[in-house]
Amino acid sequence: MEYGTFVGLSWGALFLSYAKGICDGNSLLIFLCLVLCGVSFFLPFVLAIRLNRKLHLIGERLSYWQGLLFSFPMFMYACLMSSLIIFSYFQFFDNGMLLEQLIGMMTQAEIMETYKQLGMTEQYKQMMDLVHEIDYLSPLDKTLTLFNNNFFFSAIMSFLVAGVASFQLRRS
Repeated sequence: MEYGTFVGLSWGALFLSYAKGICDGNSLLIFLCLVLCGVSFFLPFVLAIRLNRKLHLIGERLSYWQGLLFSFPMFMYACLMSSLIIFSYFQFFDNGMLLEQLIGMMTQAEIMETYKQLGMTEQYKQMMDLVHEIDYLSPLDKTLTLFNNNFFFSAIMSFLVAGVASFQLRRS
């Protein structure tokens, strides 16, 4: 639960830096978002190594299945924590600004011309239709969509983190 909270907070900070960076046009927040992508990816592995070392010091070791029972709930708590942050943002702070900015960026003449030159006019139309559909979703629906995305990647990452948590450390 504790480790999942830290991972969820890093995911929440990642989302907030992205959203505010897009809304305010702040390149430093977008750069922070990129940094937080790396932190958010590696943090579960670092926490699994920390748990592995703590257990190694007392002469214990997790099996792969125990590592999986560690990593899957950690990611589920992370999904819940980040979803609370995302829902709070959409419910209380956004007022449609994030998607408005994204639509504004995607409807610039240069972007439209680039898609046209690449022969992706139909894909551009589909993307714009999708963004407009997302714009009509409630804050809860937007949050649930992002929760499902986080859950899917968490399920995949759980298997990798379980391997790190159960890795046999050498005796020193």
